[in-house]
Amino acid sequence: MSRRGWLPALALAAYGVLLALTAPAWPDDWDGVGFVESVRDFDLARFHPHPPGYPVYVVLLRIAAEAMRDPMRACVVVAVLSGLATAAWTWCALRELGGDRAAWAGVVLVSAAPLAWRSCSGVGSEGPALACLAACAWGAAVRDRRSWGAVLALGIGAGLGMGVRLSWAPVFVAAVLFAPRGARARTFGIAAASVAAWAIPLVAVVGPARLAALSEAHVAGHAQRWGGTVVTDPGLVRVGWLARDVFVDGLGAGTDVLGLAIAAALVGCAVFAVAAWARSGWRAWPAVVAAIVPYGLWIGLGQNLRDQPRHALPLVVVLAASLALPVARSRRALGAVAVLAVLLAARTALDAHARRTVPPPGEQLVELARAQPSPDRLAVFGVSSVRFFETTELAAHAFAAGALGDVEVRLTRLDVLPSRVWVTSEVEGRASSPWPLERVAHLCRPPRIDRRAPCIDVFAWKLPYLR
Repeated sequence: MSRRGWLPALALAAYGVLLALTAPAWPDDWDGVGFVESVRDFDLARFHPHPPGYPVYVVLLRIAAEAMRDPMRACVVVAVLSGLATAAWTWCALRELGGDRAAWAGVVLVSAAPLAWRSCSGVGSEGPALACLAACAWGAAVRDRRSWGAVLALGIGAGLGMGVRLSWAPVFVAAVLFAPRGARARTFGIAAASVAAWAIPLVAVVGPARLAALSEAHVAGHAQRWGGTVVTDPGLVRVGWLARDVFVDGLGAGTDVLGLAIAAALVGCAVFAVAAWARSGWRAWPAVVAAIVPYGLWIGLGQNLRDQPRHALPLVVVLAASLALPVARSRRALGAVAVLAVLLAARTALDAHARRTVPPPGEQLVELARAQPSPDRLAVFGVSSVRFFETTELAAHAFAAGALGDVEVRLTRLDVLPSRVWVTSEVEGRASSPWPLERVAHLCRPPRIDRRAPCIDVFAWKLPYLR
C-alpha cells in the first residue's frame, strides 16, 4: 500500500481506538437499557426496545453479541464500527464535492463534534443511522447515473437507515430524492426492497395486530404524555431548545471559556462558508433546504428537544460538513476550520471523560443499592431510574411507581416485605406522606452529557410496618 493509502487507514484505526477507549460501561438512559435487553429478549411490550422496534439495529447488536458474548460490549462494538463507517463515507462524499482538502477537514469536524462522538461510542441507534446517512451522502454526491455503487449506497443506506432509526425518515427520503437523473427509479426500487427486508420480518415476528396496537399506544404516549412534542411542550421555547441541541450539545458552544471560543470559531467558519456559497451563485441551497428543513420541522414539532439533544444529530453533521467545504478554495478558511477542530476535540475529550467516569443517576442508584448491607432486603421505587436494575442481580428488588400510592399498593403484593424502602424524587406525592422520608443521596450527572435527568434524590421511606 502506498504512503497515501496508509494515512487514511491509520487515521481511521486511531479514531476507532479512541472511540472504544471513551465508551462508557453502561447505557446512558432507559432507552439504552432497552437496547441492551433486546439482545436477549426482543419484546416491544416490555420496551426491549420500545416501538417501532429498531429491527436493523437489534440485528446488528445480536450479530455483534455472537462474537462478544456480552450485550453491552456488543453495543459498543456496533457503535464504534458505525463511527468508522461514518468517517469513511463522509470522507468519500466530501471528496466528491470539494476535493481531498475539504474531505479531510469535513471528516475531522464531523468526527470531533461532541454529539457525533457520543453517538458512535455508546448504546443507541444514532451511530448506525449516521453511518447509513453518510453512505447516502456519498451516493448522492456521485452524479454519475452509471455508478451502481453510488445507487446501491443511496438506496440501501436509506432503506436500512429507516430500519435503524425510523424517526430519521425525512432525512433518508430526502436523500433518495438526490439520486442522479436516470437512476432515480433504480434507487427508489433498491430503497423499497431494503425497507421490505426489515419490515416484513418485523411484522412476522411481532404479529400484525400486536405491532399495530403497540405502535398506536407508543405514538399516543409520545405525543401526549412523555414525548416532549409540541403538544406537551408548546411555544417558541422549542426554537431555543433546538438551537441549544445543535450548537451547545451538538457542537460544544457554551458560556464557559471553551464554549465561547467554539462559538467564535463557528461564526468565523460560517462567514467563510457563506462567502464561498455567494461566490458560487448559491447553487447548493436547494439541496441544503431539501435535506435540512423537513427534518428540522419534524423534530421541532414532534420530538423531545428539551431532554434529548440526540434528535439534532443529522443537523449537527450537515452543518459541520458544510463548514468544511470552503477550505478547498481558501487558506484562511482552512485556518479557521483547523482552530475549530482543535476546540471541538478539546470539548469532546472533556465530555467523553465525564461520560465515562460519571454514571447516569440510574446506574449510580444501582451502585448505591449494591453497597448497602443486605441489599436483598431493600426495595427501590422510581420511574426511569429503576430501569437500570433490569440487567443486574437486583432486578427483582426495583419497581416502577409514579406516586407513593403506587408504592404502597405494590408493597401489599410482595410475598416478603422488605426491611427498607427507597423512593426516588421521580415518585410524586412525597410532600403529602403521613410517614417521614429521609434523604439518602443526591445523585447527579453533568447536564452537558445528560439533559434527561441530570439529578435525582433518593429517600428512605419510614413506613411503620417495616422493620
